[in-house]
Amino acid sequence: MSRIQIQNLTFSYDGSCDTIFENVSFQIDTDWKLGFTGRNGRGKTTFLNLLLGKYEYSGKITSPVEFGY
Repeated sequence: MSRIQIQNLTFSYDGSCDTIFENVSFQIDTDWKLGFTGRNGRGKTTFLNLLLGKYEYSGKITSPVEFGY
């Protein structure tokens, strides 16, 4: 069993006063199936891009698997 771990994830876009994620922590078993739902502009795509390493953030994302999107 492997886990994707998110620890104290904090992220905001450069030049923005709004924090998209602030001190978010959780873990997901890699055997799980997970879906994200929510209104437009709530951070779903941003979170996936953070997992892919497309943005700089503070905190820690640990994963034994590679992501595709």
